[in-house]
Amino acid sequence: MKFAKLLEIQFQGYFLCRLATDPDPTNEQSGVSGYTMALVHEDPLDQVIRTQIDPDFAEKNLREPAQRMKIRVGVDVCGVTFDGVTSATAARALHGAKVSLRGKTPPFDGPIFDSRNNTVGSDDNMMFVVNPFELEIRGEHVVIEATDHLDPTDPTRQIWQIEDPSVYSRRLPTAFQPNSQAAAAAIRVFDGYAYFRDRRRFLEQRIGELEAERARGGNRAGLDARIEAMRTRIYQLELWGDRVIGKLFFQLTYSFNINGPQRIAGAEHLGGEVDYDHPWPVTFWFGAWDGDLLTGYMQGTLGIPFQPAPAP
Repeated sequence: MKFAKLLEIQFQGYFLCRLATDPDPTNEQSGVSGYTMALVHEDPLDQVIRTQIDPDFAEKNLREPAQRMKIRVGVDVCGVTFDGVTSATAARALHGAKVSLRGKTPPFDGPIFDSRNNTVGSDDNMMFVVNPFELEIRGEHVVIEATDHLDPTDPTRQIWQIEDPSVYSRRLPTAFQPNSQAAAAAIRVFDGYAYFRDRRRFLEQRIGELEAERARGGNRAGLDARIEAMRTRIYQLELWGDRVIGKLFFQLTYSFNINGPQRIAGAEHLGGEVDYDHPWPVTFWFGAWDGDLLTGYMQGTLGIPFQPAPAP
């Protein structure tokens, strides 16, 4: 069975990635010499790309003023088309479905931008492999899963065990844009300097509010920790300056055919027949990286070879 046309599932939204940055080693958990760090009340840095987070994790790790900026970490399905036209049945079945990256790359507890300080890929031009790539799209009635193997001849092989980079080159970004208008439009920010000047003003204002609360007899130890966290963020923005600002409009684009197992639970709700015998193409980008909030934006499309059911 081979279908020539694709059911295309579009998705977009904010992701969170609490990662150490050069010259810190990849497995650094606090942040010492790079421009990112874990604040005293937060979880350790763990490198994991999170396209979904629960409220407890957000309460602890999603920094102010993300909530005031209407930043909600969550990549969701935003449209479904077949042959360029909205597929009403599939769109209903996948409306608001959550897009997640599953699996893990030891010693990390989830998918990461795999570089290991230039051991694989390159930090200079953001040539990072998303590793592993186990895509899940979970709706109320339909769950789609698709896995891509770095080396389909040996799926258990780790990236650092692959001596020839051409084996996984298809999983490297196909394009790197340092000043992407698509990234700017996605987060509705077009002046990076103004964006981070506003951030500094916000942090200074919050420090003043917390100091006033402390003067009124609030929990001194807790307030001191929060104040120092705000001061640390201001220091990082001042110290790293253009390195943080410049990454706000980065865009890394990936495009490959998913070569591993595919599965759809509830496929009958899509309104047609799915082809599982051929690779599914996926194109997506990560960008709009905020090195203070440790958030970015993801947007993409998964294509599934598909044949709609005949009209009744």
